[in-house]
Amino acid sequence: MESRFNRHSDRLAERHGERVWRIGLDAGFSCPHREGGRGAGGCAFCAPDAGLAAYQHDGRRLVEDLDEQIARGLGFLRNRYGARLFFLYFQAYSCTNLPVAQLAQVYDNAVALFGARAPGALRGMVVSTRPDCLDRAKAELLSSYTARGMEVWLELGLQSSNDSSLARINRGHGAQAFVDAARVSRGLGLKRACHLILGLHGESKADMLRSAEFAAAQGMEGLKFHDLRLVKGSALARNLPAGEYAPLHPSRLPGLLAEILERLPWEVEILRLSADFPKGHCLDIFPPIEKNQLYTAVERMLAARNSRQGGRIAQRAAR
Repeated sequence: MESRFNRHSDRLAERHGERVWRIGLDAGFSCPHREGGRGAGGCAFCAPDAGLAAYQHDGRRLVEDLDEQIARGLGFLRNRYGARLFFLYFQAYSCTNLPVAQLAQVYDNAVALFGARAPGALRGMVVSTRPDCLDRAKAELLSSYTARGMEVWLELGLQSSNDSSLARINRGHGAQAFVDAARVSRGLGLKRACHLILGLHGESKADMLRSAEFAAAQGMEGLKFHDLRLVKGSALARNLPAGEYAPLHPSRLPGLLAEILERLPWEVEILRLSADFPKGHCLDIFPPIEKNQLYTAVERMLAARNSRQGGRIAQRAAR
């Protein structure tokens, strides 16, 4: 049955002939919002560690060696899912937070290490970063990997288009930084995705709908949604006893996501509908909705409304 929203995994399979899997990496980057001088303690929602997949941990210790991370990712995904094609996912912290020449060394090293272990299996790379940690030269560097036949995704963490919300979570930039990042990365053959958080303290449904429409209006090729979770050790989790945060109940997610999806052009690929953390990583006031259950619930919600992604856009155009 065809999905009622544009699933990124389906589009990847179409472009590459079969499913493509991400290997999440910590390549040694830092975050400028945590560093001395510029830093202000980081974002209120952010984990104190990198938050990588369980297979990148040796007990409680995060594996630091990049070659070992790649080997672990390959082994886990091949053994569990029969995976054959992969993206390198530069995931931890702000993965453009170096001068261009050093960035090239980091990316090239990872590509070479992967090639030595799995020749011909690398189909692309994903680079996650802050919008205020990108300029044209860095975007052009990322674009250069498309000339090697790779699909390159640049993931930009907007979280909200509401500047008041960004200030409350100590994000360290406003919505204009995202507009600027979208501008400098446009026209280079990159695929760009925006991260948005649903359920930020003080935000209404209208705020969340506006954020999604704002991101799409900047020409994003993809969107990734996270329902706000209280990560252990984060400022939000520490402040919970003070009553500073009322969580979004998981039962509200399917309806909210359905309304958001109706307002997005069909061409925008949906990379994720909810946050994904290892068990025990968060202080969950309500049991989180399981990923597959959420996807099914959103499909059913759209079907009940006789709608799909972009449905409201089509309705407005028909008037």
